[in-house]
Amino acid sequence: MIELAPRELASDWLAGVESTPALVFDPAICQHQWAVLSDALPGVRLYYAVKSNPYHDLLQTMADLHAHFDVASAAEIRMLEQVGVSSSRMIHTHPIKTETEIERAVAAGVTTFVVDNVDELWKLIPYRHQIRVMLRLAFIAPDAPIDLSKKFGAPPQDALSILDVANDSGVRVDGLCFHVGSQAGSASTHATALEWCLDLCEQIKAEGLPEITRIDLGGGFPAHYLNEPVDLMAFCAPIRSVLARVPESIEVMAEPGRVISAPSMALVCRVIGRAKRGDAWWFYLDDGVYGAQSGRLFDGMQYRMTVYTSATDRASCVFAGPTCDSVDELGRFPEFPVLNMNDIVVLHEMGAYTLASATHFNGIAPPQVVTRALPDLTRDVGTHA
Repeated sequence: MIELAPRELASDWLAGVESTPALVFDPAICQHQWAVLSDALPGVRLYYAVKSNPYHDLLQTMADLHAHFDVASAAEIRMLEQVGVSSSRMIHTHPIKTETEIERAVAAGVTTFVVDNVDELWKLIPYRHQIRVMLRLAFIAPDAPIDLSKKFGAPPQDALSILDVANDSGVRVDGLCFHVGSQAGSASTHATALEWCLDLCEQIKAEGLPEITRIDLGGGFPAHYLNEPVDLMAFCAPIRSVLARVPESIEVMAEPGRVISAPSMALVCRVIGRAKRGDAWWFYLDDGVYGAQSGRLFDGMQYRMTVYTSATDRASCVFAGPTCDSVDELGRFPEFPVLNMNDIVVLHEMGAYTLASATHFNGIAPPQVVTRALPDLTRDVGTHA
């Protein structure tokens, strides 16, 4: 969705921004999202997924909330240490790890690791007296556009055989986990997977294997991109209905990332060039897919935009990023205002998998980050493009 607003209102976004492109980070939004999700999942311990956005001020915000954290590398562990987070508040959830990565994480004090296959178990044997392990299972949400289970997760029917091998090797597996896919349309698969895991716990007990004491729901909680704003309380209702049957001996965990970080940042761009090519105008922004907008390529994301312009003439147009690569294209529109140089374009919900995956391609630096409150968009009443 694209909205148009008067050019003079862009000053609200440019306050404190030395140059564009810039990501404006609002810590209050992270705090709000964390509180809402906590209310929607009562009794569930939340671990913020650092990979979605490791920006220092965001991590500090979560640390100040006494949050726990989901890490995937020793580098992410060091980032958390820099904001005063103890390793006791971290779990290492990457299913595939190098031996060096495991050694560094254990040395840092992390004690929870994830596996999804027998070969990964062998790597953990040297540390079996120091760590706890969770087995990741593959459950795929048909309404999640980003499928993670094709790359990670053991087939659920293989769970007992893997747990049997772990028991024989002395590796303590006391948890089950899954990730149904990012940006899920509903929590029905979360609920179904949790039910399946609870049934598996009974089978494990019947087999005489070590009992499961933890179940991790993973992530997949959606952010508001082009759809209607997400009602997290309603979204999580199917999960809450299953939580009622979880025994007290089992702790339930979750790994929210995108739902916390995405709405906390907006990207402020500027039109740095334009050209008429055939019947279409090309507008070049100072950020593109090699910067904060890689989600257009990796995740098929289309971000909500507010365009601040005084232009009135219209024509077909193409938005493009600043690099020399032809793949750096941001969208085509059959009719759009003919923007002027230095017009401002703001993209919303830009906190997740944006700064985290930005590159220096062509020597162009990722956007700077400014920490302050996001402007109130209710005054930017304009028209739809």
